Amino acid sequence: SAGPESAMPSPSCPARVPKRLSLEGKHGRAFAFAPLDRPGQVTVEGEVSGSQAWSTSKVLVAAAFLATTADGDPDAVSGTNRRLIAAALQRSDGDAVAALRRQIPGSSGRAMTAVLRSIGDRRTVAPDSLEGTMAWAPREQVRFMAALQQGKVVSKRASAYLLTTMRPIKQHRWGLGTVDARSFKGGWLRQGRITRQMGLLDGYAVAISADQGPVVHQTDGDSAHVAAMDDLAAVLADRLAYERRCK
Repeated sequence: SAGPESAMPSPSCPARVPKRLSLEGKHGRAFAFAPLDRPGQVTVEGEVSGSQAWSTSKVLVAAAFLATTADGDPDAVSGTNRRLIAAALQRSDGDAVAALRRQIPGSSGRAMTAVLRSIGDRRTVAPDSLEGTMAWAPREQVRFMAALQQGKVVSKRASAYLLTTMRPIKQHRWGLGTVDARSFKGGWLRQGRITRQMGLLDGYAVAISADQGPVVHQTDGDSAHVAAMDDLAAVLADRLAYERRCK
């Protein structure tokens, strides 16, 4: 029969999450994650000064574009628009995403919000312009990335196309890009604002954000809190390894 020792955690699995792997009660950085096979089990830790989507919203614009202009079929998208989607998702090109948004019939905000509602996000509301300023909580970004992996954003083909296209150029491979995330998108504005990323990492949908610098200029003239995000991504990768081993 099982003795008292059987209820004890193994030596490699402490009874509580090690402090170095937790952001509980910490300010200035945050992460959220959920296993892809249990996307409803979202863990959120840490705190930052806001939840503006910034350029992570470009993925949502592209999804709404596919839903409203191509009936969810990437093969129905012209070569020109495929290049615009790639520029928006890989280089975070503002002109490209604006060109896509203008082609969405009617209210682009309503079309983006409809995409979110279709995957169970009842909180986030997208505007018709300046979608980067909308509040998009880390928990809901995790929901969105998990839905992409499950093929539930617009359509299976649209979801796969968006994930495949989210391949940042070398200059944008900071944060989640340093820990071999499969697909991810970053968002930032300038020093003094939050920087964030959402993506897929080691069997989890994840989102990370940070307030602090230092700031490094990127190819498009914006800036990102690169060192802080690199460190945060490393902590998250270690936390996910702990979760897989001990939970």
